[in-house]
Amino acid sequence: MRISAACILGLFPLGLFSQSPPVTYTDKKDSDPKARAILRSVSNKMKLEQGVSIDFSLITQAAESAPETQKGKARIKADQFNLELPDRTMVSDGKTLWVYLKKRNEIQIHDAGSVTEDPISPYRLIKIHESPEFVYIWTGETKNNGSIFDIIEFKPLDTTAEYFKIRVEVDRAKSAYKKITLFFKSGDQYTLQLSGQMNSNFPLSIFTLDPKSYPGAHIEDLR
Repeated sequence: MRISAACILGLFPLGLFSQSPPVTYTDKKDSDPKARAILRSVSNKMKLEQGVSIDFSLITQAAESAPETQKGKARIKADQFNLELPDRTMVSDGKTLWVYLKKRNEIQIHDAGSVTEDPISPYRLIKIHESPEFVYIWTGETKNNGSIFDIIEFKPLDTTAEYFKIRVEVDRAKSAYKKITLFFKSGDQYTLQLSGQMNSNFPLSIFTLDPKSYPGAHIEDLR
């Protein structure tokens, strides 16, 4: 089951992957060695297995519409996460996913795979460097306020995916993601701007949700 677009946090014309002579990319192992080295540095710095807290802004822009921005916080440890957005809380212990809809005072319970297997969820985007579902290349660099950012573009190996590319900006000095943008075939875009990355040793209790802590909440078990 796919979580709604409001919960999830693009990719580029395929021509960006063409070179002279043309190169065919069919597997993650075909990815650009330079991009792979940059992403390895990001992974080593992030230390997801130990636990990391990341503040973010999620900007959604439907085709021909004004962008909308939500601020949130993600706390991730291995395959567990706690994601806070203004309208909902999403919590997973790696097996079960709880989604608390604040305005409706409703708790939805899903199998964790509904989000952890979805490559366009915030959780999966932050871990995109671990995914075998893309091939990627370094496409250049940009400068902003004295900082240098490496640009890496990901192409989904699944040609039926609803998006056609993901563009990632990596702060070279910090070896940290600054921005992740998804480009959908429909023309929609989702941008995840990351800040405040900090490693933390979280208690396991933050990766489960106890319905008793939400008095009167309606519980919908969708597993």
